[in-house]
Amino acid sequence: MIYIDLENNPPSQNWIDRADLVTQQLIAAPNPLERNRIIDLNQPLWTELKLHLSSLYNDKCWYTESINPGAHCHVDHFRPKKEVIDEKGIKTEGYWWLAFDWMNYRFSGPASNVRKKSYFQVVSNRGFNYADNLNLEDILFLDPIKFRDPEELAFDNEGIVRPRESNKLLRNYKRARYSIHRLNLNSPSLIDKRKDKYRKAIILLLRIDKKLNLQSIIFDQAREVEIETDMRSLWVMCSKNSEFSAAVKYCLKSSGLDWAIDIVAKAA
Repeated sequence: MIYIDLENNPPSQNWIDRADLVTQQLIAAPNPLERNRIIDLNQPLWTELKLHLSSLYNDKCWYTESINPGAHCHVDHFRPKKEVIDEKGIKTEGYWWLAFDWMNYRFSGPASNVRKKSYFQVVSNRGFNYADNLNLEDILFLDPIKFRDPEELAFDNEGIVRPRESNKLLRNYKRARYSIHRLNLNSPSLIDKRKDKYRKAIILLLRIDKKLNLQSIIFDQAREVEIETDMRSLWVMCSKNSEFSAAVKYCLKSSGLDWAIDIVAKAA
């Protein structure tokens, strides 16, 4: 998961105007049955935005950072539109008024969206109505459009995602744990791909550091070119358009090496 600047990448005004008209229909609808009928009838509206959302970060899933060529990716409603399921299995009406709100959309690969379904755990201050202030909700999901949320995930050289916070009693641990499970971040295929990327980063990191140490003793122009090439490779792996860039960044930052941390900063 990486931070997604969705707010500064709106769809066309034409799409927003059409979506607002449907939302007004939902507000005027007398009951959940009618609201669900309106949502189903206008489903093509959010499907229209799939290409726009996927293009923001090189077709990457916003939750897993995987690229899924040929797979059926989804426009996920972060807050579920029709029903919400909590961790006790209790179902309540969803956030119907956000069904056509583009800020509620997340581009998701199948691995995450299929497991996420309508699960959405709110710890306190759940919003049930159109006018409720959702900023007051204390939710368990990490959200890629929140600046600090992706930083709550940590990675290891086996490709496993885990909470960065180690204290199981703290909120950040619980949020990361819930998100890893409900977004299927440790599915076997994701682990394998992430492990390959993480280990490639380690190999480059160790190779560069060895050569830098040699350069400090005896400068060699050919070696300098090799260092430059390898550093650029790491920089590309850290870029927002690369798969599993968060794992690579975590690897570099964890090294504690100033030059590696500088590469992360340059890729930001």
